[in-house]
Amino acid sequence: MTRVRNRGRLEILLLVLFLFCLPDTGCSRSPSPSIDPKSIAGKVEISPSVPLWMLHGTLTVIVYMKGSTSPSYLPVAISQFLHPVFPVHFKITQDDVRLSGIDLKGKVKLGARLLLDSGSDLVSRGEYVGMIPGEVSVGGAPVTITIDHAASNE
Repeated sequence: MTRVRNRGRLEILLLVLFLFCLPDTGCSRSPSPSIDPKSIAGKVEISPSVPLWMLHGTLTVIVYMKGSTSPSYLPVAISQFLHPVFPVHFKITQDDVRLSGIDLKGKVKLGARLLLDSGSDLVSRGEYVGMIPGEVSVGGAPVTITIDHAASNE
């Protein structure tokens, strides 16, 4: 009798655990991504036109802002990745700003540069870039930058 009663309790316990772990319940629910109002997040992808040997380079994600006294966009923040594995997920915050007195806020432009420069004539070198058309908002939804063409040497 005790054995039957314990088995019934075990079945109820397993049923509760099973129901708790169904999709859209406690076990499998991943936390919703929170958007930091003072950061820019997203990922960088590469186009199939980028040579595979470029993956041994350095990826730099660059934030460009207009200053109060500058009519053109200037690079103000960067995040670098050595030997990136694509897609590369990034998050740029105020800590990545390279100019003193600049607050990461408002509308900005984003670009990415993949550079391989070994300094040797025996190893290939190159630079490929990608840019998000238009502006994005700091604290906005995650963005995707695609590196898709060779940089001009002008």
